[in-house]
Amino acid sequence: MRLGIDFGTTRTVVAAAVDGRYPVAVFETPRGFAEFVPGLAVRGHGELTLGWDAAADISSASEAIIRSIKREAGGRLPDERLRDLGIDRTALELTADYLRFLRRMLIERSNLELDELEPLETMVAVPANASTSQRYLTVEAFNRAGFRVLGLINEPTAAAIEYAHNHLTVLGKRSPKRYVVVYDLGGGTFDTSAVSLVDRRFDLIATEGIGRLGGEDFDAVILELALAAARIDPASLAPVQHAHLLEICRETKEALSPGSRKLSLDFGACLEGMDLVTLEMAAVNEACMPLVLRTLELLERILASVAEHGHDPHNARELGGVYLVGGGTGFPLVGKLLRERYKRKVLIAPHPHAATAVGLAIAADPEAQIFVREAVTRHFGVWREGEAGRNKIFDPIISKGLLPDDDGLSVERRYRPVHAVGHLRFLECSEIDASGQPRGDMTPWGDILFPYDAALVGRPDLSGIPFDQRLAGGEVEIVERYGYGRDGAIWVSIENATCGYSRRYVLGQPGSVAAA
Repeated sequence: MRLGIDFGTTRTVVAAAVDGRYPVAVFETPRGFAEFVPGLAVRGHGELTLGWDAAADISSASEAIIRSIKREAGGRLPDERLRDLGIDRTALELTADYLRFLRRMLIERSNLELDELEPLETMVAVPANASTSQRYLTVEAFNRAGFRVLGLINEPTAAAIEYAHNHLTVLGKRSPKRYVVVYDLGGGTFDTSAVSLVDRRFDLIATEGIGRLGGEDFDAVILELALAAARIDPASLAPVQHAHLLEICRETKEALSPGSRKLSLDFGACLEGMDLVTLEMAAVNEACMPLVLRTLELLERILASVAEHGHDPHNARELGGVYLVGGGTGFPLVGKLLRERYKRKVLIAPHPHAATAVGLAIAADPEAQIFVREAVTRHFGVWREGEAGRNKIFDPIISKGLLPDDDGLSVERRYRPVHAVGHLRFLECSEIDASGQPRGDMTPWGDILFPYDAALVGRPDLSGIPFDQRLAGGEVEIVERYGYGRDGAIWVSIENATCGYSRRYVLGQPGSVAAA
């Protein structure tokens, strides 16, 4: 069976491809039946529980509560240990543990008819703004958990596929609708992307995102207001209590309706003897307003950018709609502000929390004949040494917005160095300013030290060579070749063409920069 799995910040949703239908998996849980598995980890009495088992144990957690495995693991290198969170596992190990739990839930406690030995071929997604490290971690964790990964798609693109599937009757060849803008506000990340709809080829043509903005941030605002109203000093709370209270805020927030005027929080399950804390929604909305306005700023930027790809941003007929997906869009303030600004162009997915998973299942189905091409979502470049050993020169290599072909992207650079050793520090970033400097969300990688001087080839440690040491011999020619795969993976091959020595590195894997 082929699946689409949306490994989300607060919940994971699974859809299957079954004879042209794409049902969402329903799980049997201690709380009844649910269409998701919480992205939760709890440690108490020396035991680690995950997902729905963790949700059942949260009141007795004594050592650690990780409210979002994806958010905590995705912001770290795969081999970084999570001891600061009270769990002695690496980011990759914890993610793989959670996905093994998900696989067991699918086989033993879901409505999908799966055999334990049946290979679970899966299309998976990542935030559009995800770093190479997060992409690697996601694919590797799924592989370790026993899934067979068919491909990796950016979450907004998957949602656009689900949108197109729901609107096949109005997206024929004569339709004026040429693109859709996805507004994807999840539990921990925000992405907005323009996706082409022409000829059922889904080209992600422009994207913007905020790596740490989602429903969890609304929860944090609500908790801050509630603690102030109850006159509780946040510093007096143990980390486990704080995480538990945030979970109560999340569950209460998700029960809000557009007509809600008050929000009542029952902290008694966490703080003994605590009365209900009631907040006016007007105050909650005012405090959350800056978060929503940040998302609208990026949405406006996306709408303005489609002109670069042959679309008319002023022609409302070309825009299929502003398509709302993700659990965070259920917060009433979000829909209210979007409808005030974009009126009838705002379309809410039939199942906002499941749209990405359904789109992934459609993409996994060969009978659906879906063709996906996604633009590079982050700038990639390298800091090189300047004069006197000062690393101040940022050299962009792969630019955000480029559309790879079927084989990905490749870049070749040739130069004649003056130093004995190349000190290359790679960096991904979401923005580059007018002066060419990296800005926004930045992910640095470890150093590559490459011997430009043939006399240093084979030396095990180049870190002791001074940055400004010059080449001892004559001129040499260095060739750098970069590859960007369809899954967002980046590799670099560096060759001293004069003496024939070369090395190849894969970025984003454990060790930050791994020789391959």
